[in-house]
Amino acid sequence: MARVPEVLVVDQDPKSRFEVKSLVKAAQLSVAGEAAFGTEAVSLAADSKPDVIVCGMSNPPERALSTIEALLDVLPETPIIAYGWNDDMETVRQAMLAGAKNYFVMPVEPEKVLDSIRSVLEAEERKRQRLSGQTQAIGPRGMVLTVFGAKGGVGKSTIATNLGVALASQLQQSAVLIDADNSFGDVAAMLDLRADRTIVDLVRDADTVERSGITEYLLRHSSGLWVLPAPREGLLWRSVQPDRFRKAIALLTRRFDVVIIDTAGSLNDLSLAALEEANMVLWVTSSDFSSINNSVVGLETLQQLSYPDSRIRLMLNIISPDDSVRAGKIEEVLGRKFFWSIPYDRQVRLDGQVGRPAVLSHPDCRGARSITELAQALMGTGTAVKPAGTKQAPLRRLFRRGGETSAPAAEGS
Repeated sequence: MARVPEVLVVDQDPKSRFEVKSLVKAAQLSVAGEAAFGTEAVSLAADSKPDVIVCGMSNPPERALSTIEALLDVLPETPIIAYGWNDDMETVRQAMLAGAKNYFVMPVEPEKVLDSIRSVLEAEERKRQRLSGQTQAIGPRGMVLTVFGAKGGVGKSTIATNLGVALASQLQQSAVLIDADNSFGDVAAMLDLRADRTIVDLVRDADTVERSGITEYLLRHSSGLWVLPAPREGLLWRSVQPDRFRKAIALLTRRFDVVIIDTAGSLNDLSLAALEEANMVLWVTSSDFSSINNSVVGLETLQQLSYPDSRIRLMLNIISPDDSVRAGKIEEVLGRKFFWSIPYDRQVRLDGQVGRPAVLSHPDCRGARSITELAQALMGTGTAVKPAGTKQAPLRRLFRRGGETSAPAAEGS
């Protein structure tokens, strides 16, 4: 079992120290100690040698800044995370200039503290490995977008295919779409493509295939999107093991700027691998009871696995014209805000059934426009929007956290 990181809490205010210590313990980390600013903090840090130091920013910040600098003089390899009770950019800037590696604003959830600490420790470990020559430069790495839904039928494959086509055709991105739905992958059919080679072949040859030869395993859509299809014979998935799947993803990230992964509607081994390799997860849910219910369970499962919450972007896909559930109620149940909402549009589903992505065949329909705007936002040329509200429905009483919920079902997209 990996050693639990030890955290030193530094703040002039005892009440703030107590609150941050409670957050650290709630994140299942170990508290190495606590200290006020100045020599007390420096002496304790030198004696305890914590894995990470969390330091509060006072007002005025000069005493905290000098303490951060002194701590780094004593322990230059120990990352420091600053925190404050407001998000004043000047305070954040000063903390970073003093040497802090990250900054969070109080009050905050324990998961955010855990994410912050984990990210700086991982960054320091990568830096250490690079400096010691333990890692080799592998060149640029493309962005991995994993599209996941905790239930089949929420439209994730439709979103993944249209998103990939929009990135390739309208934003001129070098993009590839992996069909990793090992239940009933149908990305190739949705793009009217016929597969000669599939993900099974690339996974098998992942140790020997060269970067220049990787497109021999792919299909190219007329939009410019490359596709790694799923096999038609379901039993072939038995040979696709998570570690081999990761190697295939790594190969594609060295060839393409954007790698999109469409997953199964359950947290199976391949889906978890796709989530772990992702820079960002587009978590798709509809307003359907079982979709929300499974999302509650799925998100709680990832928390138990210490998955970085900051990677997840929640999306609402409205799949019925009679939807009467207000988006805010779903946000309340799931405990997070929607990053994006795709309006109901029958045309998008119809086009997918005949192998014509709507962003090409009907680019002006509501659903296609929303997905194109999503592609722009993901590439930094657009802005995330909140979903439009609909009628309120009494959802809260229908969902219970804990043992009364059922596990996500493995259903088709």
